Amino acid sequence: MTLEHLNMSASYIKVCNRNDPEIAKCIMNSVEQLRGKLKIGIPELNVPPIEPLLLDEIKLRSGPNQAKIDANITNARVWGPSGFEILDLKPNVKKNRFVFRVNIPYLHFEGDYDIDMSILVLKYKGQGPITGNFTNYKFDCIMKGDLETRNGQQYLRFRKFGLNLYIGHSEVHLGNLFVGQNPTLSRATNEVVRENSGLFVQEIKPVLENSLAQKFTDIANTITQRFTYEELFPVNK
Repeated sequence: MTLEHLNMSASYIKVCNRNDPEIAKCIMNSVEQLRGKLKIGIPELNVPPIEPLLLDEIKLRSGPNQAKIDANITNARVWGPSGFEILDLKPNVKKNRFVFRVNIPYLHFEGDYDIDMSILVLKYKGQGPITGNFTNYKFDCIMKGDLETRNGQQYLRFRKFGLNLYIGHSEVHLGNLFVGQNPTLSRATNEVVRENSGLFVQEIKPVLENSLAQKFTDIANTITQRFTYEELFPVNK
């Protein structure tokens, strides 16, 4: 399938000319056109849905004895990455290098926890669901690509994105605390968890960075490998 053929029925594919003096604006508009499709996937390009984003197991080992939290978080899923907004873009098309700053207004996180926690007079050991809401997260992303030749045509393939996530506001909640026991104790424990949610977020952050970087890299390469470099970035003559 060529880009020209796809464009007949897919208005979300926008081509940017390499010598366009406003190529940064063009690329940002192109990504914005594509963004709405990422949540549900793009079957015609073999791009799977971006949500939920699956995370690897997260291990938390933090704090002295009087504030110790040992936790494993599994089956972690994240909703909201498709709502990203590009704040800034610095493209260098000649070197196939693109630097983005992106805002993610809202992320919702769900998973399962296995925890051994001792904070002040509160002690708890058990399992249950964990949820979290993260707002106003930002990340800087560096995309570096290489041209490769297949059948006499050049294609762009990106290396794994470099991604640095900046933490906004976070709230974490543990479910099934002290099941069948004093509900006041459950509320008090979750209040302590909320006050120490930064401990959880610092451990979630590198796993989330890696998953976002890999997912966006895979999506970019799935698209760029379908079309030649000349189709993606033509030159006006």
